[in-house]
Amino acid sequence: MLIFIDKRAPLQAKENLARWGQVIEFETTGIVYNAISGHPDIFIYQWPGGLVVSPDLPQKYLKLLSGYSIITGTRNCGIKYPDTAPYNALYTSYGLLHNTRISASEVLSSHEKRIHCNQAYTRCNTIQAGDFILTSDKGIENILKKENIPVFYICPEKILLEGFTHGFFGGCCGISGNSFFICGNMKFFDEEDKLRDIIASQGFKIEELYHGPPVDVGGIFFI
Repeated sequence: MLIFIDKRAPLQAKENLARWGQVIEFETTGIVYNAISGHPDIFIYQWPGGLVVSPDLPQKYLKLLSGYSIITGTRNCGIKYPDTAPYNALYTSYGLLHNTRISASEVLSSHEKRIHCNQAYTRCNTIQAGDFILTSDKGIENILKKENIPVFYICPEKILLEGFTHGFFGGCCGISGNSFFICGNMKFFDEEDKLRDIIASQGFKIEELYHGPPVDVGGIFFI
């Protein structure tokens, strides 16, 4: 199994991840702004049919992914938001969750139902754990409540992202099998107890990859 994570993730987190597969330390240069240049969720959209990748994805990663089902998108990423986010969507069992006005067409094609939100950094902010959608974006929370989708909000203020006041919850997380991974310790969240209860209630074991504050690493992608 390949595991994509920002090269700048804490060393302890990467060493612990290596127990589950080959850790790919992801980085790019000159495509998007620096804070997210190593974030897999900017360049890779994951869904049950495989992966949709930005044509900007460096060749060395395409070679690593050559044995997997891949669609290369037709829309390049740009240096500034929202051009940084056409692939930053979340496939959920309820529908494709994204700002559908800026989604790459290949991403839009992955699900017949679409749930539009104004937050284009959707995967950065959001992850599905069983029936629940966990998000650090209030706008997404409100939209999912209107859709009667189980949702839980996590305040992102304690999440680290270099160059910004904070990162986002989905960017700290990844799921493989029945394991829910987070790059950091949940004790830093005010919602810790409820968050742990929800994740456990959905049949997941929580794997905290290092002891410090959660770090937004652009998602942890198990491929």
